[in-house]
Amino acid sequence: MNISALPQAILCDRDGTLIEDEHFLNDPRKIRWIDGVKALLKTFHQAGVKILVITNQSGVARDYFGTETVETIHDQLQTDVREMGGEITDFYYCPHHPDGTHPVYGGLCNCRKPAPGMFLKAIEDYQLTPKLCWTIGDRLRDIEPGIILGMKAFLVQTGAGKDQLTLLSDQDYRTQVTVLPSFRNLLTVAV
Repeated sequence: MNISALPQAILCDRDGTLIEDEHFLNDPRKIRWIDGVKALLKTFHQAGVKILVITNQSGVARDYFGTETVETIHDQLQTDVREMGGEITDFYYCPHHPDGTHPVYGGLCNCRKPAPGMFLKAIEDYQLTPKLCWTIGDRLRDIEPGIILGMKAFLVQTGAGKDQLTLLSDQDYRTQVTVLPSFRNLLTVAV
């Protein structure tokens, strides 16, 4: 692995990118990691790359579960990665949705991807230089904020990724996105 080719940070989606997309995941026992992801997170962590998980969690706005459930899921993800010798630097999540029924989280916000709010917060929190960062997700909305901010962008074909390929061909930034079979293939771009 060429350490000099590694990013300062990887801003990555959660569902469909790191773990299988269990629609409105509300139980840590239902977490199913995508093959090879935990080992790669360990590799990146040991190389000094910050791993920042950035995820939309509209189940909160829809009153399917509370913020404590999202945090419990994230605690379990961190535990799983630590058991492998890795570390997730931080988690950012948007509990909002325009059609949400929750009195606090229903409605518009500036953090729900593709809005850049969570990306900007992570950049501020960790003093990141966007052009030195990567973003990865299984949906275009997951990586659009990173593209706009100048990050190297990857679309994985896990989760909803295969369905997103037709959308990618219609977007102006199609030449700015590298398509990978899965997150575990991310290491191939740093060799």
